[in-house]
Amino acid sequence: MTLRPPPLTLALLLAAIGVPVALLLGLLAGSSGWGWPQGEILWLIRIPRVLAAFGTGSALALAGALIQLVTRNPLGDPHILGITSGASVGALLALLIAPVGSLFMPELGATLGALGAMSLVFALAWRSMGRGLAPSAQPGTVIVLLVGVMIGAACGAAVSFMLAIASDTQLHSLVFWLLGDLNGASLWWPAWLATTLALLLTWPRAHELDWLARGDAWAWTLGVPVAHRRRLAILAACLATGAAVATAGSIGFVGLVAPHIVRLTGLRSARVLLPFSALFGGVFLVLADTVARTLVAPAQLPVGVVSAAVGVPLFLMLLLRRRA
Repeated sequence: MTLRPPPLTLALLLAAIGVPVALLLGLLAGSSGWGWPQGEILWLIRIPRVLAAFGTGSALALAGALIQLVTRNPLGDPHILGITSGASVGALLALLIAPVGSLFMPELGATLGALGAMSLVFALAWRSMGRGLAPSAQPGTVIVLLVGVMIGAACGAAVSFMLAIASDTQLHSLVFWLLGDLNGASLWWPAWLATTLALLLTWPRAHELDWLARGDAWAWTLGVPVAHRRRLAILAACLATGAAVATAGSIGFVGLVAPHIVRLTGLRSARVLLPFSALFGGVFLVLADTVARTLVAPAQLPVGVVSAAVGVPLFLMLLLRRRA
């Protein structure tokens, strides 16, 4: 008989090994080869890039875990539901209309865009099911996915329009937000700050998210203010997604992969699911960025390509399992 460690012990062990290993590999890997960087390469390129990757992955993974709890949908992810596309629209719009050099305008625009996209997904899903916006409404899995895909397509059309009307000087900076790339992502701390704020908003009442995930009627019976908790979780998810998109552009499937890795260890409670999803999401994106820098060196792949290569098969596997 094989002895399996307790879920929390296993998750702690994986995090204790994965975090330092991922950070070390991220610092050692470069498009010109492997090795410890010196001087400005270390302090101005490698360290900011690794910190940006970890913060972005943590933010997207935390947003994905919150969305899955709120919607009771294991397929929930900011990218699949069109939220990253909405954040991209907000960031690009802010870059187009804001004065040059304006501080935090992309971050603010991305957060507002993510919030608008997620609000549309929920509103249209509930309306299509004929349930209105009552606090007890619970969107179905298929309806939410279909509405999210349509919102993402609409946001893609809006992005194409903005690229078409942008000037040559604006075009280069706009394309960065669409690639899902960490090359040049030197402003790393907004994603870390947004992840911390999102955790502070949701973790103290994480047990209520567990009750909410079991159904609105159950949560109401236990005295949970369902509408308020759902809005707070949505706000936290949008804040994290907006900061992630403003840092590294549109990167998909991190919010799908990381929470499921945590669940594979046996952890289900939101009190441990949320922080460990953030940790594993950071590790996942740092490793994905390491692969993107070294796979076809000296050329660099967008990190969104690597995350999609892992996330798409996992999404299809989960979707087929649910249909079965």
